[in-house]
Amino acid sequence: MYRAAGWWRPKDTPALLRRIVRGSRRFLVVFEGGRAVGMGRALGDGANDAYIQDVFVDEALRGRGIGAQIVRRLVRRLKADGAGWIGLIAAEGTRPFYEKLGFRRMKGCDPMLLQGSG
Repeated sequence: MYRAAGWWRPKDTPALLRRIVRGSRRFLVVFEGGRAVGMGRALGDGANDAYIQDVFVDEALRGRGIGAQIVRRLVRRLKADGAGWIGLIAAEGTRPFYEKLGFRRMKGCDPMLLQGSG
């Protein structure tokens, strides 16, 4: 799924993927007909704060509610874990999708990335 999303670099290895999964607070994959068609994960401290990221659905299957199902499940599980603050960075063009699920733009905040880290 990471390759299909364009997030996998040639130097990335299966060991890296295992570390990504193990380091996630929650990691969900949706299967259809035995094939992975969507995924999402969450990071967090396990006490209060959580971030949803890496939400992806196979392009041919978008618009069927798979992405919404992934986000709703992550939110439900994070809340059950005690998360009181759940955030994310919406990729360009995805803000309406997340707004339909109850997320709102954080006023006064700008997403930032350490130069050379991404």
